[in-house]
Amino acid sequence: MKRYSILNNLDKCFFCGRPAECIHEVFFGTANRRISIENGFCAGLCHREHNLSNKSVHKDREMDLKLKRAYQKEYMKTHTKEEFIRLIGKSYL
Repeated sequence: MKRYSILNNLDKCFFCGRPAECIHEVFFGTANRRISIENGFCAGLCHREHNLSNKSVHKDREMDLKLKRAYQKEYMKTHTKEEFIRLIGKSYL
């Protein structure tokens, strides 16, 4: 299945705007990874913002939450909070 994003251009890093070097599933884990891919909860990230610095989404909970909250807010422009919770299992807002 082709990954896409409801929020940003996958060619650029969501955080810094540099060229993206990987595509990150915002809501990860076995079931949520598939849900992220199917619903456009994917973000282009450079390696530094993905996992190479202490402020990356894999090492800094606040960076991870910033990404999750941004995608939840975007999703809720066309869906309800309850629909999001049914999909992901919890709210991040």
